[in-house]
Amino acid sequence: MDIRTLGRYQIVAQLGRGAMGTVYRALDPAIERTVAIKTLNPDLPDENMPEVKERFLREAKSAGRLNHPNVVTVYDVGETSAGVAYIAMEYLEGKSLRQVLDTDPPPSVQAVVDIVAQIADALDYAQRYGIVHRDIKPANIMLSPSGLAKLTDFGVAYMPSSSMTQTGTVLGSPKYLSPEQVLGLPVDGRADIFALGTVLFEMLTGKTPFERPEITVFSLMQRICTDQAPRITEVRRDLPVAFDTILNRALGKRPEERYQRASEFAADLRNYKRFAEVSSEQTMMGRVDTTEIVRPAAAAEAPPRPVESDPEMEQKLNSLLSDLDAFSTRFDQDQRMLEERARLLAEAREKAEAEANQPAQDTTMARKARSALISQLQEQAKARTQQGADKPALEAVMALSAKLRQAFDYLTDFVREFNAAVPAFGGKLTMPYAGNLPQVTLGDGFVDFRTTKFQDKEILDNVTLSYSMTSDQKPTVTVNKEEARILKVQLDRAQIKYLEREVKQFFQKVPGVELTIECKVPARVTLRVDHKTQIVDILCQNVAMIGASRFRFPADKFDEDVLDEFGKRMLGLPNRLSELKLAD
Repeated sequence: MDIRTLGRYQIVAQLGRGAMGTVYRALDPAIERTVAIKTLNPDLPDENMPEVKERFLREAKSAGRLNHPNVVTVYDVGETSAGVAYIAMEYLEGKSLRQVLDTDPPPSVQAVVDIVAQIADALDYAQRYGIVHRDIKPANIMLSPSGLAKLTDFGVAYMPSSSMTQTGTVLGSPKYLSPEQVLGLPVDGRADIFALGTVLFEMLTGKTPFERPEITVFSLMQRICTDQAPRITEVRRDLPVAFDTILNRALGKRPEERYQRASEFAADLRNYKRFAEVSSEQTMMGRVDTTEIVRPAAAAEAPPRPVESDPEMEQKLNSLLSDLDAFSTRFDQDQRMLEERARLLAEAREKAEAEANQPAQDTTMARKARSALISQLQEQAKARTQQGADKPALEAVMALSAKLRQAFDYLTDFVREFNAAVPAFGGKLTMPYAGNLPQVTLGDGFVDFRTTKFQDKEILDNVTLSYSMTSDQKPTVTVNKEEARILKVQLDRAQIKYLEREVKQFFQKVPGVELTIECKVPARVTLRVDHKTQIVDILCQNVAMIGASRFRFPADKFDEDVLDEFGKRMLGLPNRLSELKLAD
């Protein structure tokens, strides 16, 4: 099926196609933004369509609720007049973690820690909203060239408002299921922590903890429920003992034996070098024991602690053995039948469209000659136009790319200064209803760039800057309920934490809302160029003020003065950035 548009989006290219749906790269012409469009194939069997549509809509709702740098951003959802449902989401450059593990060299321990900690941050944010992903696996984790990890595909996620049950159904990929998912028990965010622990084990060893050669799905699920995960230092002896402790906590058979929040998992990973072993009775977010641990000889090592018998879990397991056996025998067969049906339908549709689009055969030689002549003239005109446009276009593009390179160098020097400054650089940040927040300091700065090709020349088209603003003080603002609703939306979008309580004074008829704001604010800046129009966009998030702002400059006006004024804005100093930009 040749799709040129979906809603207001202009299809640019097909990125991938499966039995259930297709993913396209598209353009949102309203704001000239590249997006990824995920669609459902309209020729799915009728008996499957209601459930698939329900999951499709749930993916949009669950991911759309989460505004987090490590969760793919959903922009829009809709359905065409032809009945094609689609989701417009953030276009991600890079590879899935599955592709990286299958094709690239094994990642370093530090890279593994960084990726898994980022996804744990995303899961902790989802836990705040009661959302359980339920399908954490390498294929659903995207990695950008700069190392940013993003969690995708919330198609089987559980939400508090969902009408679909969260128990009794095995959802997700078998190797990454938690014991409670296998047994059909209620799940919460701790099931995702178990799955992420499985991903961590796989990234460090090349295989998941419960898989074995030629194992069946039935046997795998039984092992997940009954077998203790092996100590990772026995599989890979060069790893620090800290990973035994972390994985023992992440892969606990019962949810209460695991990390209770994904943020604890992330913190332990980031601090794995600062501790070796922590008593199972202590939370790993508490005091860190920095005593050096000497690994005992293999003969002196205590045998793994057996999993304690759990009558409730054993009863559930026994009651599901027959169901799992049946599931094992028909799982692959059903999947192959569904994919084969979708493939045959797609081939039939493509053949019919090709026949319908086949031009009628001309019967007159004169018509053929005239058509050939017109085509030749058009090609000649196109070639002359291209010859005249190539040289100046290339010069302009290379000049603008050089300016963006200078901007990257400028921002790199600027970030290096405020990262190393003692005392830290101060800044200002304005918030609606609260005014200027207490003096914030800048840190954790990082600059990156993205390149593309133009006429076989490598050019810059994107520079990103991220940093954080923090303050030990926690300002308090009291507003009415409507103002509080507006302010909370902005705080959530800016990823700023806050505490809320209702207050009422004797002279007030309507209670107010008091918000205590935690001053730890992430900021992000993107310098993006349009080489065709020779325009530079500076897109800001939480720079000088909470929320988004945009500044546009023609290429000939984008110079060091603009960068100096932008630096002043970051520091909260008076600046002329708004005067220098193009009129809106």
